[in-house]
Amino acid sequence: MRARSRNPPENSPPLVSALIGLAWILIYIVLIAPVFIFSALGGQWLGRVVWPGASPIFHGITWIFGVFLITWLIRVKANRRAWSQIGLPRPQLSRLVLGGLAGLSLILLASLLEYKLGWLHVARVDTSLHRGVSKPLWIVLALLPSLAVGFSEELAFRGYVFQTLAERLPVWLAALLMSVVFALAHFSLSGFNVAFVVAVTVMSLVFLSLRFASGSLWFAIGFHGAWDWTQTYLVGLATTGTGNDPALVQIRQTGPSFWVGSQQATEGGALFLLMEISVLILALAYAASIDRSPPWTQRLREDETNPQRPLGEAGRSVAAQSE
Repeated sequence: MRARSRNPPENSPPLVSALIGLAWILIYIVLIAPVFIFSALGGQWLGRVVWPGASPIFHGITWIFGVFLITWLIRVKANRRAWSQIGLPRPQLSRLVLGGLAGLSLILLASLLEYKLGWLHVARVDTSLHRGVSKPLWIVLALLPSLAVGFSEELAFRGYVFQTLAERLPVWLAALLMSVVFALAHFSLSGFNVAFVVAVTVMSLVFLSLRFASGSLWFAIGFHGAWDWTQTYLVGLATTGTGNDPALVQIRQTGPSFWVGSQQATEGGALFLLMEISVLILALAYAASIDRSPPWTQRLREDETNPQRPLGEAGRSVAAQSE
């Protein structure tokens, strides 16, 4: 049976409904924060006591199951809303893999462009030990926590936070608020500045557009996880100059910070921003071609996760193929 709200947002005054949604989002963020703390502390302890490679495994498992459980409890039990509308149906492996390949390809493309422009220099391929584990094995183990970051952040922000806001506010405003909050949540990264906030806000809109275009969060989860894994563990765009660099390919960046960003805030560079805008345009164009364009000026009804208007012939065809 589908969960129903005791007080649907459309039956409340708009301002009251929006404030209720923001209150639930604050409660949600407070509840998921301990998951990340427990993951970090537990991973460090297991890495010291059991085996260093247990740390990324514990991180990944804790993030995925912890964020999933809390999101389900808040959405279904506390909010009394349908889980099916949050954008996370049963696992869609093909979309997950395709998203991963897309994220991997874009980071490699950015690296190649920087290399050709003389802004990126390969120092060495590092196969030494990293935290007591061989570097090749470590980057394989790191696939799990990278996937967990993609899963937890997409479910949390493009799933729960966006859906909660979009059921109460116009989609454009819900998307913008969610994306700014997502960008500000990365305040602890080195190189965090206004340019980084703008770039990550755009990146969040890219992930959201992928949800609309693909009909679920799975493509965006793969894209996000591979994006982070590639720039952190394969080609060290996000880790250069950090000391204990976990990347397999160690690099030096000498390009202007305006174009390449800085250390962990590499997305703050104009090169990444241009790539993100290009992907955003392509994703929205594809969504429009299959009649899945979001109704930017409208709210989503409680029983919807995508546009309010029905799918056209192209959209019905694609939806039928994905079932």
